[in-house]
Amino acid sequence: MVSVVMPAYNAEKYIGRAIDSVLRQTYADLELIIIEDCSTDGTLRIIEGYDDKRIRLFRNDANMGIAYSTNVGLRESRGEYIALLDDDDMAAENRLKIQAHYLDSHPEIDILGGRSIAVDGQDNFLWIDGVPRNNPKYIKSLLLFRRVDFRNGTAMMRKSFIIKNGLHYREGCVGMQDHRFFIDCSKVGSISSVDKVLLYSRVHEANETSRAKREDAAERAKKYFEFQEYSLKSSGYDLGERKTRLIGKIFSEEGAVCGSYMEFKELINVFEELLRQAKGMGADYLSELEHVCKTAAAEQTVRMKNFKVGMFIGNE
Repeated sequence: MVSVVMPAYNAEKYIGRAIDSVLRQTYADLELIIIEDCSTDGTLRIIEGYDDKRIRLFRNDANMGIAYSTNVGLRESRGEYIALLDDDDMAAENRLKIQAHYLDSHPEIDILGGRSIAVDGQDNFLWIDGVPRNNPKYIKSLLLFRRVDFRNGTAMMRKSFIIKNGLHYREGCVGMQDHRFFIDCSKVGSISSVDKVLLYSRVHEANETSRAKREDAAERAKKYFEFQEYSLKSSGYDLGERKTRLIGKIFSEEGAVCGSYMEFKELINVFEELLRQAKGMGADYLSELEHVCKTAAAEQTVRMKNFKVGMFIGNE
């Protein structure tokens, strides 16, 4: 059985479509756990309007936030696998079948993501996300200072893995609790993805990520750098403050460009030191980390060229 965990807060506009997308899954052996977080709109009324024994509703005594609510769902789930879904997104109709069958046949994988299609408030197509990485060692390398390239709402995980390692979503992450969660998971397990569309992800100004980026930009940037520091140190790396801060500057959440050729050379030195330490520790993901660093350096050369052209055009 698969447990779908859906935190819900002030989502009356979209939650009906989110719930319907779960109940219409081609994989029938499921439960939908909804954690209602003291909404001030009609969200609870819409949820209670469903008469389906597969839905299990939990209500927080106070507004606790998405991380707390997700953890309630993880704890209360009864399925072998746990799938995540936001209250404004929609699961592709064969999502659970694809992921459950994949995990059944790949016992070495602990968490599985996939592709997403972005839609607007009227379910109109906006864009399709790129193909996410599927090499667990590459994803582990990526999470040392960057993010996974699939959305949290596509993730399915083994409950036994979560329990065994005491994993949970952390509060106070300024809307980035998923990023910290995947960092923690990468230290003790294997993360992969499939080249299948699993999710229709809602893009609108009221969702948690958009709100946090808009209202808490400075705090969010600080927290993102803290996650980078934590990820590197918890994997045994000691780059020193200057090198770590350069990584934080160039590979911020929104991304940045080296301000000069000298800064680019310094970044290359940081990568060389990172790889030297990885080799010294006998990291089993050395070749993948080397590729992550080379790709990041190549991105910078392109962005620096574009940045200079943009400055020239602006001056004109």
